[in-house]
Amino acid sequence: MNDKFKGIKKFIFETSVIIIGISISFWLSNLQAKSDDHNMEVEILEAIEINIDEIQKYLDNRRETINADNQLMDYLSTNWDDLNLDSIVEVLQYGRHMKAFHNVFLDYREFHPPVSEITSIIGDGSISLISNRDIKIQLISLIDNSYDFVNQNVKSEIELQQSFRNQLVQEDSYEISRILETTQNEMAQRVSGEVDNREKILAELKAITKLRAAKNYLNLKIRQRFWVMNFYNSFERNLNTLDQMVVKELKSIR
Repeated sequence: MNDKFKGIKKFIFETSVIIIGISISFWLSNLQAKSDDHNMEVEILEAIEINIDEIQKYLDNRRETINADNQLMDYLSTNWDDLNLDSIVEVLQYGRHMKAFHNVFLDYREFHPPVSEITSIIGDGSISLISNRDIKIQLISLIDNSYDFVNQNVKSEIELQQSFRNQLVQEDSYEISRILETTQNEMAQRVSGEVDNREKILAELKAITKLRAAKNYLNLKIRQRFWVMNFYNSFERNLNTLDQMVVKELKSIR
């Protein structure tokens, strides 16, 4: 009986040791998992912070170009019926990619900020490792709302330009046909601003300003550009808000 009691005690002791060992192992494993999740969260937030800086640099560069566009379009619209063509020629001659005839009437500005890191974090589920709910909401809103609104309006501007381009293609005018003539080499020279293209630019302006459709297109483009800029500014504000939230969160969890 005594041996039996000792056997039971030994069994209970060994079982307890096993249970305690499993519990400690589980606790340590859980602790390690939380530590891994914490480290992953820090890495994700740091990646977002880097991506925000990249996006902001793109926005700063793009804003400079778009503002140059806007100033030129506003001037052309305001003074359309009494343009000083010679002064505009000088601006366009050295405007390179910032201010050019083709950018106003024949081309368009796209919007491609480097948001791939943020979209990847949302798409692959890594966003779930971010403990701050407000940051998660801000991330999703930035891409699904702010970014998408800019792109929708940029797309509308592109469609407007393409419609005007189609009209130029069908225009039965030697002057229009003449100003559309170009080569790869000429385009490269005009973008670089290294070759004197004053005569060609003057001919382009004289021909295009005779078209009522060109004036209508310009003013419709200005209207659409207003909405592009409106949502562009909203996207940038929301990006800055996200940046502040991420910086604050990193300070508290590092």
